[in-house]
Amino acid sequence: MSDVVSSVDGSIRQIEINRPQRANALRRRTLRQIEGVLDAAEAQGSGAARATGVVLTGGLERFSAGADLFELDGTIDDLGFDDDLEALCRRLALSPLPVVAAVEGACYGAAVGLAWSCDAVVVSDEARLAVPSAGLGILYNPSSLARLHARLGSQTVRRLIVLQQELSSRQLPPGAAMIVRAGTTLETAKGLLAAHADSAATAATAATKALLAALDSGEGFDAAGWQSEREALLASPARGAALEARRAGIGKDRTNAPK
Repeated sequence: MSDVVSSVDGSIRQIEINRPQRANALRRRTLRQIEGVLDAAEAQGSGAARATGVVLTGGLERFSAGADLFELDGTIDDLGFDDDLEALCRRLALSPLPVVAAVEGACYGAAVGLAWSCDAVVVSDEARLAVPSAGLGILYNPSSLARLHARLGSQTVRRLIVLQQELSSRQLPPGAAMIVRAGTTLETAKGLLAAHADSAATAATAATKALLAALDSGEGFDAAGWQSEREALLASPARGAALEARRAGIGKDRTNAPK
Protein backbone atom coordinates (compact mmCIF):
# COMPACT_ATOMS: atom_id res chain seq x y z
CA MET A 1 0.00 0.00 0.00
CA SER A 2 1.34 3.42 -0.94
CA ASP A 3 2.10 5.91 1.82
CA VAL A 4 0.64 8.74 -0.27
CA VAL A 5 -2.33 9.16 -2.59
CA SER A 6 -1.91 11.43 -5.59
CA SER A 7 -4.85 12.96 -7.43
CA VAL A 8 -5.54 15.70 -9.95
CA ASP A 9 -8.11 18.49 -9.75
CA GLY A 10 -7.83 20.51 -12.94
CA SER A 11 -4.27 21.78 -12.98
CA ILE A 12 -3.76 21.28 -9.24
CA ARG A 13 -1.93 18.18 -7.99
CA GLN A 14 -2.98 16.88 -4.61
CA ILE A 15 -0.62 14.85 -2.43
CA GLU A 16 -2.29 13.17 0.54
CA ILE A 17 -0.28 11.42 3.25
CA ASN A 18 -2.11 8.13 3.68
CA ARG A 19 -0.96 6.11 6.69
CA PRO A 20 -4.07 6.25 8.89
CA GLN A 21 -3.01 3.18 10.88
CA ARG A 22 0.08 5.15 12.00
CA ALA A 23 -1.64 8.56 12.31
CA ASN A 24 0.06 9.56 9.04
CA ALA A 25 3.49 9.24 10.66
CA LEU A 26 6.36 9.92 8.26
CA ARG A 27 8.98 7.38 7.30
CA ARG A 28 11.67 7.62 4.64
CA ARG A 29 9.43 5.81 2.17
CA THR A 30 6.73 8.46 2.74
CA LEU A 31 9.18 11.26 2.05
CA ARG A 32 10.42 9.59 -1.15
CA GLN A 33 6.88 9.10 -2.40
CA ILE A 34 5.94 12.73 -1.77
CA GLU A 35 9.05 13.79 -3.66
CA GLY A 36 8.17 11.43 -6.50
CA VAL A 37 4.74 13.02 -6.98
CA LEU A 38 6.34 16.46 -6.86
CA ASP A 39 8.87 15.40 -9.49
CA ALA A 40 6.07 14.19 -11.77
CA ALA A 41 4.08 17.40 -11.34
CA GLU A 42 7.08 19.58 -12.15
CA ALA A 43 8.01 17.45 -15.17
CA GLN A 44 4.69 17.92 -16.94
CA GLY A 45 5.91 21.19 -18.43
CA SER A 46 3.66 23.16 -20.74
CA GLY A 47 0.33 22.31 -22.31
CA ALA A 48 -3.18 21.67 -21.07
CA ALA A 49 -2.06 18.89 -18.70
CA ARG A 50 0.62 20.90 -16.94
CA ALA A 51 0.44 21.34 -13.19
CA THR A 52 0.16 24.90 -11.88
CA GLY A 53 0.14 24.17 -8.15
CA VAL A 54 0.38 21.48 -5.48
CA VAL A 55 -1.63 20.86 -2.31
CA LEU A 56 -0.08 18.78 0.48
CA THR A 57 -2.61 17.32 2.91
CA GLY A 58 -3.10 14.52 5.41
CA GLY A 59 -6.86 14.29 4.94
CA LEU A 60 -9.72 15.47 7.11
CA GLU A 61 -8.71 13.93 10.45
CA ARG A 62 -5.06 14.86 10.84
CA PHE A 63 -2.05 16.16 8.95
CA SER A 64 0.68 13.95 10.44
CA ALA A 65 1.99 12.69 13.76
CA GLY A 66 5.55 13.50 12.61
CA ALA A 67 8.39 11.03 12.29
CA ASP A 68 7.42 7.38 12.70
CA LEU A 69 9.32 6.53 15.89
CA PHE A 70 9.14 2.82 15.10
CA GLU A 71 11.25 3.48 11.99
CA LEU A 72 14.03 5.09 14.05
CA ASP A 73 16.63 3.24 16.13
CA GLY A 74 17.84 5.95 18.51
CA THR A 75 21.38 6.11 17.08
CA ILE A 76 23.28 8.43 14.78
CA ASP A 77 21.86 6.41 11.89
CA ASP A 78 18.64 8.36 12.38
CA LEU A 79 20.39 11.23 10.61
CA GLY A 80 19.35 9.46 7.40
CA PHE A 81 15.69 10.28 8.07
CA ASP A 82 16.62 13.77 9.18
CA ASP A 83 18.59 14.41 5.98
CA ASP A 84 15.80 13.03 3.78
CA LEU A 85 13.25 15.21 5.55
CA GLU A 86 15.29 18.37 5.09
CA ALA A 87 15.91 17.48 1.43
CA LEU A 88 12.14 17.23 0.87
CA CYS A 89 11.48 20.45 2.78
CA ARG A 90 14.00 22.23 0.60
CA ARG A 91 12.40 20.72 -2.52
CA LEU A 92 9.04 22.12 -1.45
CA ALA A 93 10.56 25.50 -0.68
CA LEU A 94 12.33 25.67 -4.06
CA SER A 95 9.76 23.97 -6.30
CA PRO A 96 8.89 26.06 -9.36
CA LEU A 97 5.26 25.31 -8.52
CA PRO A 98 3.44 27.07 -5.67
CA VAL A 99 2.75 24.60 -2.86
CA VAL A 100 0.09 25.00 -0.16
CA ALA A 101 -0.27 22.78 2.92
CA ALA A 102 -3.78 21.98 4.15
CA VAL A 103 -3.54 21.09 7.84
CA GLU A 104 -6.38 19.49 9.79
CA GLY A 105 -6.04 18.13 13.32
CA ALA A 106 -2.65 17.07 14.64
CA CYS A 107 0.54 18.39 13.05
CA TYR A 108 3.49 17.20 15.12
CA GLY A 109 7.27 17.12 14.96
CA ALA A 110 8.67 16.64 11.48
CA ALA A 111 5.26 17.42 9.99
CA VAL A 112 5.50 21.01 11.25
CA GLY A 113 8.72 21.49 9.30
CA LEU A 114 7.13 19.87 6.26
CA ALA A 115 4.02 22.08 6.33
CA TRP A 116 5.91 25.32 6.87
CA SER A 117 8.24 24.56 3.97
CA CYS A 118 5.27 25.22 1.70
CA ASP A 119 4.49 28.65 0.29
CA ALA A 120 1.33 28.96 2.37
CA VAL A 121 -0.29 26.96 5.15
CA VAL A 122 -4.04 26.68 5.65
CA VAL A 123 -4.86 25.33 9.12
CA SER A 124 -8.18 24.40 10.65
CA ASP A 125 -9.41 26.16 13.75
CA GLU A 126 -9.09 22.80 15.52
CA ALA A 127 -5.50 22.08 14.44
CA ARG A 128 -2.79 21.43 17.04
CA LEU A 129 0.97 21.82 16.67
CA ALA A 130 3.79 20.32 18.73
CA VAL A 131 7.51 19.68 18.18
CA PRO A 132 8.82 17.31 20.89
CA SER A 133 12.36 17.00 19.48
CA ALA A 134 14.17 18.36 22.55
CA GLY A 135 12.29 15.95 24.78
CA LEU A 136 13.59 13.12 22.60
CA GLY A 137 17.17 14.35 22.96
CA ILE A 138 17.31 15.73 19.42
CA LEU A 139 18.73 19.00 18.14
CA TYR A 140 16.26 19.85 15.39
CA ASN A 141 17.89 19.98 11.96
CA PRO A 142 19.60 23.42 11.86
CA SER A 143 18.45 24.18 8.30
CA SER A 144 14.87 23.23 9.17
CA LEU A 145 15.04 25.21 12.39
CA ALA A 146 16.26 28.29 10.53
CA ARG A 147 13.28 27.99 8.18
CA LEU A 148 10.79 27.63 11.05
CA HIS A 149 12.45 30.53 12.86
CA ALA A 150 11.95 32.71 9.78
CA ARG A 151 8.38 31.61 9.07
CA LEU A 152 6.91 31.13 12.57
CA GLY A 153 9.04 33.57 14.54
CA SER A 154 11.45 33.09 17.42
CA GLN A 155 8.92 33.13 20.27
CA THR A 156 6.63 30.55 18.65
CA VAL A 157 9.55 28.23 17.86
CA ARG A 158 10.83 28.55 21.44
CA ARG A 159 7.42 27.64 22.82
CA LEU A 160 7.15 24.66 20.50
CA ILE A 161 10.67 23.27 20.89
CA VAL A 162 12.28 24.68 24.05
CA LEU A 163 9.16 24.70 26.24
CA GLN A 164 7.62 21.77 24.33
CA GLN A 165 4.18 23.33 24.36
CA GLU A 166 1.34 22.12 22.19
CA LEU A 167 -0.18 25.14 20.45
CA SER A 168 -3.57 25.57 18.87
CA SER A 169 -3.83 27.21 15.47
CA ARG A 170 -5.23 30.30 17.20
CA GLN A 171 -1.93 30.70 19.06
CA LEU A 172 0.11 31.05 15.89
CA PRO A 173 1.47 34.52 15.12
CA PRO A 174 -0.38 36.68 12.57
CA GLY A 175 0.56 35.79 9.02
CA ALA A 176 1.96 32.35 9.88
CA ALA A 177 -1.07 30.56 8.47
CA MET A 178 -4.59 31.07 7.19
CA ILE A 179 -7.04 29.77 9.78
CA VAL A 180 -10.33 28.35 8.49
CA ARG A 181 -13.21 26.25 9.74
CA ALA A 182 -12.37 22.58 10.35
CA GLY A 183 -12.99 20.44 7.29
CA THR A 184 -12.42 23.27 4.80
CA THR A 185 -8.62 23.47 4.60
CA LEU A 186 -8.33 21.49 1.36
CA GLU A 187 -11.02 23.53 -0.39
CA THR A 188 -9.39 26.76 0.77
CA ALA A 189 -5.91 25.64 -0.29
CA LYS A 190 -7.15 24.80 -3.77
CA GLY A 191 -8.86 28.18 -3.93
CA LEU A 192 -5.54 29.91 -3.23
CA LEU A 193 -3.94 28.00 -6.09
CA ALA A 194 -6.82 28.60 -8.53
CA ALA A 195 -5.70 32.18 -9.01
CA HIS A 196 -2.38 30.83 -10.26
CA ALA A 197 -3.95 28.35 -12.68
CA ASP A 198 -3.63 30.49 -15.80
CA SER A 199 -0.20 31.87 -14.96
CA ALA A 200 2.72 31.45 -17.35
CA ALA A 201 5.15 32.64 -14.70
CA THR A 202 6.71 29.32 -13.65
CA ALA A 203 10.27 30.57 -14.10
CA ALA A 204 9.56 33.80 -12.25
CA THR A 205 7.88 31.86 -9.45
CA ALA A 206 10.89 29.56 -9.15
CA ALA A 207 13.31 32.49 -9.01
CA THR A 208 11.20 34.29 -6.44
CA LYS A 209 11.00 31.19 -4.24
CA ALA A 210 14.76 30.71 -4.47
CA LEU A 211 15.33 34.28 -3.30
CA LEU A 212 12.83 33.91 -0.45
CA ALA A 213 14.45 30.62 0.62
CA ALA A 214 17.83 32.34 0.75
CA LEU A 215 16.37 35.08 2.92
CA ASP A 216 14.71 32.48 5.21
CA SER A 217 18.03 30.72 5.74
CA GLY A 218 19.80 33.96 6.67
CA GLU A 219 22.17 33.84 3.69
CA GLY A 220 23.79 37.13 2.80
CA PHE A 221 21.57 39.20 0.50
CA ASP A 222 23.15 40.72 -2.59
CA ALA A 223 20.66 42.38 -4.94
CA ALA A 224 23.27 42.62 -7.69
CA GLY A 225 23.62 38.84 -7.68
CA TRP A 226 20.03 38.49 -8.82
CA GLN A 227 20.21 41.11 -11.56
CA SER A 228 21.18 38.74 -14.38
CA GLU A 229 18.25 36.47 -13.58
CA ARG A 230 15.89 39.45 -13.52
CA GLU A 231 17.11 40.56 -16.90
CA ALA A 232 16.79 37.06 -18.38
CA LEU A 233 13.20 36.79 -17.15
CA LEU A 234 12.30 40.23 -18.50
CA ALA A 235 13.60 39.22 -21.94
CA SER A 236 12.01 35.75 -22.01
CA PRO A 237 9.27 34.80 -24.52
CA ALA A 238 7.10 33.51 -21.66
CA ARG A 239 7.15 36.92 -20.03
CA GLY A 240 6.21 38.59 -23.33
CA ALA A 241 3.33 36.16 -23.82
CA ALA A 242 2.09 36.72 -20.27
CA LEU A 243 2.17 40.48 -20.76
CA GLU A 244 0.18 40.23 -23.99
CA ALA A 245 -2.37 37.93 -22.36
CA ARG A 246 -2.80 40.36 -19.46
CA ARG A 247 -3.26 43.28 -21.88
CA ALA A 248 -5.86 41.32 -23.82
CA GLY A 249 -7.71 40.58 -20.60
CA ILE A 250 -7.76 44.27 -19.66
CA GLY A 251 -9.09 45.14 -23.13
CA LYS A 252 -11.83 42.51 -22.82
CA ASP A 253 -12.85 43.83 -19.41
CA ARG A 254 -13.17 47.35 -20.81
CA THR A 255 -15.21 46.13 -23.76
CA ASN A 256 -17.64 44.26 -21.51
CA ALA A 257 -17.94 47.06 -18.95
CA PRO A 258 -21.43 48.57 -18.51
CA LYS A 259 -21.93 51.77 -20.47
